[in-house]
Amino acid sequence: MCIMHVTRHMELTMAGAYLGMLLVLAAFALETRAIISSRSFAYLTSMGIGEVLLTVRATVTGEWPFAVLGAIWAAFAFYSILRPIRSSDENPLD
Repeated sequence: MCIMHVTRHMELTMAGAYLGMLLVLAAFALETRAIISSRSFAYLTSMGIGEVLLTVRATVTGEWPFAVLGAIWAAFAFYSILRPIRSSDENPLD
């Protein structure tokens, strides 16, 4: 593989990681200020896409614990979009 191609690939994944970081942080900040719900489509989409982008970077750089964490986090976010909690399931301990 050409060094120029590797460098371009690394720069692209770094840009994606910064975008992913901004998406995750924005969703978290908005949720902690009660502007959006952690169950909202906007929150879950931002977290899911952000974590996918961070996971790509972690995989490329060989940071496997972070890659696994990000992949699981993204999977839960997308699963929650596809299978939202019904209102009767909100407090199963009550």
